[in-house]
Amino acid sequence: METVNAGPRTIKGSIRLSRIGWLAFPNYELTAEGRLIAQLARDSSVWIFFGPGRRIRLADGTEWRVKAATSGRLIVPIIKSRAGTVAFSGPLASKRSYGITGKDFAYEVVPHGRVGLRRGGLWGVRSHETEIAVIDPHRRVIEAAEPITIAAALMAFTVLAHGTPGDVDLMPSRD
Repeated sequence: METVNAGPRTIKGSIRLSRIGWLAFPNYELTAEGRLIAQLARDSSVWIFFGPGRRIRLADGTEWRVKAATSGRLIVPIIKSRAGTVAFSGPLASKRSYGITGKDFAYEVVPHGRVGLRRGGLWGVRSHETEIAVIDPHRRVIEAAEPITIAAALMAFTVLAHGTPGDVDLMPSRD
């Protein structure tokens, strides 16, 4: 059972990102337990990091965009609304781990075992030290045992698909 608009737009349960079209908006839908949460435009690194951003329309009609901003020498994904920044993300100290932060929330997205684009495994979403969700990026599904914000779910799918340009350079070498 999912919850919508409890706190800062949270959802719980099985959250799925599904392709529904190829050419016209919307190309993807975010659903929780079969209920429409958001519609999204085509997924493109070029549009997110160097273009106008990925369009998002929430079920209540609110418009967001997944865009990018600079943070030091990195380009990091952010979610913007007309009112300002909703959420932003960036790499953490360990390899391929990300922080997702908003006004009322903060999460970590960490790998469960092997990482990689081809056959990486599952990922966990933590709030403080408690794991609240598990992500299967290949099936595009989040199983949330605790409520997670819509913005964090969208940002988790974004960082797992695109990473953060330049984050590999920050990792310590074994030399």
